[in-house]
Amino acid sequence: MSSTEFGKVNATRMELLNTRAKIRLAQKGHDLLKEKMDALVIELYAIKDEVHRAQKKIEEELAIAYQSLAKGEMIIGPDKIRDLAQYAPAVLEIRTETVSIMGVKSPRFIVKEVEKEGEGIFYGLTSSSAQLDRAIMYFRKTLRTLMIIAEKMTLLEKLASEINKTKRRVNALNYILLPRLRQTAIFIASTLEEQERETFSRLKRVKAILESKKA
Repeated sequence: MSSTEFGKVNATRMELLNTRAKIRLAQKGHDLLKEKMDALVIELYAIKDEVHRAQKKIEEELAIAYQSLAKGEMIIGPDKIRDLAQYAPAVLEIRTETVSIMGVKSPRFIVKEVEKEGEGIFYGLTSSSAQLDRAIMYFRKTLRTLMIIAEKMTLLEKLASEINKTKRRVNALNYILLPRLRQTAIFIASTLEEQERETFSRLKRVKAILESKKA
């Protein structure tokens, strides 16, 4: 803080008390924000692990689905599969709701099966094969896993944004506000000490003058 800025400070005991109170409040805010940031970082890494597990799961599901589809094509032919695909109904109904995780709001996807039995088949058994049935089952699993990934990725972005915002506030308190308040407190305290020394010196001179007059 420059001397010009110090010149705007009222060097009084009340101002010193107020400044020290501001320091305690700012330090408490800093500590709470730091705790929040640390908790958000822990949550972010936990969500990242969930995403990695979901991505690994979807890779496995897709591998099984495509392998089964390829075998199904060999049995009933690709043309027949394309014909069946034209009549494939919607299998998932998706709605969203907002959830709050440590103050961070993010959408949650609620996935509901349109059919009573999620693995139900929409075509006649004579038109299909066990491999095609298996492919359809795993493609539907993939859709559900994709919704989980989409939800978690959205949450990751929001957590990362909140962490950056909190970090900026922590740094502002730690490197700007708190040092400024501490310097102000030091300036006021030193100014008051200097004033006390000057007052003491004046009192000594007055006493000396009075004693010399008595003599």
